[in-house]
Amino acid sequence: MKINVVLNYLYDMVVLITMLYSFYLLFWKKYGKKQRHFYLYIVFIFIVDVLRKYIEHLRYEIDQFYFYFPLFFVTICYFAYFFIQEYKDVLNRILLIFTSLLSIFFVVFFQYKVNDLTISTSTLLVLIVYQLFIVLQWFWYIINHTDEQKITDKQAFWVSCALLIWSTFALFRMYPMYDLNKIDNNFLSIIIYFFSVINIVTYLLYLRGLKCVNHNVLRSFNHF
Repeated sequence: MKINVVLNYLYDMVVLITMLYSFYLLFWKKYGKKQRHFYLYIVFIFIVDVLRKYIEHLRYEIDQFYFYFPLFFVTICYFAYFFIQEYKDVLNRILLIFTSLLSIFFVVFFQYKVNDLTISTSTLLVLIVYQLFIVLQWFWYIINHTDEQKITDKQAFWVSCALLIWSTFALFRMYPMYDLNKIDNNFLSIIIYFFSVINIVTYLLYLRGLKCVNHNVLRSFNHF
């Protein structure tokens, strides 16, 4: 069996397990808000990245653009909601909202300039930069607002690590990919395999973060 097939199966299984565990927290533990409604995000990922492939095997031809382009908006909006609950001060909340709205604007702007149904590399770059920014903002905030809770007990820590790892390697993969395709195809294949491993690690970190929901503090966010 080829390496990419094995990695794809592993990725599908990890996403499925993460989704099922999120459902367990939702229906059995009654942790909806306490897990930051992560089940909504992971269900969308499951549809786009896992279920889509099986739909295509059934010979239903749906352009991938219709799956992945909405994912940009879902990702930006969900993580804006996720991280805004971490901040007690208005400044960080406003900064996060402004960054999220600006990112949505640039996603629409760059994609509008593309004439066909392909995701623009500039659009992907916006998502990567957005994720890096909100993660660095959270780490900066947590360094300056320490509390008695261990950082590894925070769901946001594991989510931040997952986003940081994925965004860093996505940025590395995106730019040399086209040059490597012309210069060194074998090395490009290794990078693609390695990025598949990064995808698996990302969702394992999300899963680890879900195990911290008992420690999530429900702040008085509703009135903001």
